[in-house]
Amino acid sequence: MQTLTVIYRNLRQRWLSTCLTALSIALGVALATAITALRQQAQASFANVAASYELVVGAKGSPLQLVLNTVFHLDAPVGNIPYAYYRKLKADDRVAYAVPLALGDNYRGFRLVGTEPEYFSLVKLKDGQPVAVAQGRPFAADYEAVVGSLVAREAKLGLGQTFVARHGVEDTVAAEEHEDAPFTVVGVLRETGTPLDRVIFISLGSVDEIHHDNARAGQQSQSLLDQLNALGAEPETPAKPDAQDDDRGHRHGRGHSHKPPSAAPPEAPTAPPASPAQPAAPAREIAEVTAVIVKLRSPGYLFLMQREINKGKDAQAALPGVEVQKLFAIVGTVDRALLLVSLLVVAVAAASVLVAIYNSLAERRREIAVLRALGARRRTIFAWLLWEAAATAALGGLVGVLLGHALLATAGTTLKFLSGLPLSPWTWTRLEVGPGWLTGYVPFEAAVVFGTLLLGAAMGLAPAALAYRTNVARYLSE
Repeated sequence: MQTLTVIYRNLRQRWLSTCLTALSIALGVALATAITALRQQAQASFANVAASYELVVGAKGSPLQLVLNTVFHLDAPVGNIPYAYYRKLKADDRVAYAVPLALGDNYRGFRLVGTEPEYFSLVKLKDGQPVAVAQGRPFAADYEAVVGSLVAREAKLGLGQTFVARHGVEDTVAAEEHEDAPFTVVGVLRETGTPLDRVIFISLGSVDEIHHDNARAGQQSQSLLDQLNALGAEPETPAKPDAQDDDRGHRHGRGHSHKPPSAAPPEAPTAPPASPAQPAAPAREIAEVTAVIVKLRSPGYLFLMQREINKGKDAQAALPGVEVQKLFAIVGTVDRALLLVSLLVVAVAAASVLVAIYNSLAERRREIAVLRALGARRRTIFAWLLWEAAATAALGGLVGVLLGHALLATAGTTLKFLSGLPLSPWTWTRLEVGPGWLTGYVPFEAAVVFGTLLLGAAMGLAPAALAYRTNVARYLSE
């Protein structure tokens, strides 16, 4: 107890130096803690979501981009595949179900995903629960929408409310709004803790209708421009020759044989009015989809069907679980680099412990000599200085762990908004380095605090050795 009291008083006496040294250690520890916790939780969340999907089929391109876009609703779509290809997959005897997805619009950054109503009963999450509607009902017609729980909360969309989507999967100021095609909310999904919480589901027909109408409007505006140009050219047409002929006919006495040229031109404009009848044609079939979620009847078909699809020219098949592993193999390189930076920060901060105690030792020589004269042993003085250094470093480690989790909690809301994946900022982080008996029972945070304590003690060895060899007679006589 006396030792702890002496250490506390010494640290409090130099409180500014102690706080600055501990803070420098805390910054490095906070960075390491936040990076490790974020990577572990993100990897676990991505793996859990990917496990809900066996096979994703989409346009040729990057399979990782296809998985990110289809499963996690991140990144831009790779492209589209023919709707007939989806029908072919659905008819395959090896397929339990195939659900199409179509992208292209957003509302306040939340993506609109076109699909079939059977999506809500067929697609199941890793826990085996379907993507159920908690309030309202699934959409049953075009321009009806089912919103995720995060969309309903952040965008304040409830049952019966309407909204207007913007063109493109990203929310930009320049994006065109589909003001003539408002959507009505008819359902709200249950909270799943997955990217589905930030998705707005609509029918495939809605996606096709919007973009078909936009394309048709563009064609009509172009044809109108052509008509205006044609009208501008009409004064140069045979009006003058006809007038001249008519003039000459009257002058030369041939007025009775003249055929009125005005009879033919009025019939020419009668052809274009036939075009308005085109929209009344039979209902068109959907042309393309962005991707297809495929569930097979047997896991034995998985790799066989993937190779079969990838050999073709129309589409590619990606395994979400495999692509997530590739993603974190890439991220792991950056992660290790950031961890190395944080370790260097901790090492430099630990060196400051050595400097702080060594500089204070010159002022405490007489104090140490007095303690020795009063009966304090050399090893007691040695232990006091050693524990001072260790306590300063351990304090920095403890503050760094708390600061790292606080940073994670602060960023958690933003990360959930962007990815739909929740974070648990105050849960223990798994220790990844060491023997099995250690990694299985000791959390990362406890290992970090203990490691900074040992590092501080190592930095205090040199000053403690100097104090151990203090000449009592010399410093008492000064």
